[in-house]
Amino acid sequence: MGNDTNRTDTGAPTDQYETKGSLNMYLVGSTLQKAIRRGDRELATFSAFELLRSGMDGFFHSRVSTILLEDLRLRPAEVHLLPAIKRLQDMMNGVFEDDDGMRISAGMRIASLMAEAESSRELLPMKNWWLSIAEDRLESIENGDEPEHGFPIDDKLDEIEYVVADQHTARGSRAGRGTAHYLIEAARTTDPTDLETWYKRLLLEHELGKEVSDEQVEYSVKPVPEDEPWEHSREVGFPRH
Repeated sequence: MGNDTNRTDTGAPTDQYETKGSLNMYLVGSTLQKAIRRGDRELATFSAFELLRSGMDGFFHSRVSTILLEDLRLRPAEVHLLPAIKRLQDMMNGVFEDDDGMRISAGMRIASLMAEAESSRELLPMKNWWLSIAEDRLESIENGDEPEHGFPIDDKLDEIEYVVADQHTARGSRAGRGTAHYLIEAARTTDPTDLETWYKRLLLEHELGKEVSDEQVEYSVKPVPEDEPWEHSREVGFPRH
């Protein structure tokens, strides 16, 4: 395999954005991204191969960073991909810097791992949508009108106010929501661990003493339902204590 990145496979001089296979760099980069997005490992690894053997390492690494944010969901079970990819990139720029074969192979492995990961483009559409409606939304509110489109928090604020406006906010402080409200309601989680349960009990009893009831202690460590994340009880959490 020739390593003259300034010439195509037939020996002709390459144009500025031309790969050794006489392909456009941006087209190959787009193929890399779309192949990862659609789970096509073969085209993903080929795209990495073509860019890297053409000396377009900087463009490849930039594209990888973009794809990580735009196209991979990176669920908790897959976050190990981040240090794995970083390690492979370090190897490409370090121990394999002068070994074209291994440097290219490391990049291909990055593309392969990313193509096998769960793909999702949820973040960019969400971000772009909220940005696109932001000005009209606020203008409508300032004019006393109902926005045609709002932020997710707009319709939920009344529902979640009791939970989010705790003692750490001015609104919650004015409402008299103190440590009891925070520990019993605002600090609840979906998956309380045994340690969380035990130490929350100790803290409640230490902070509130006889003022805290067994019902309130039990409620404070009750898991928040995944299908009703903002479930709350004004009776149990406040103002009885």
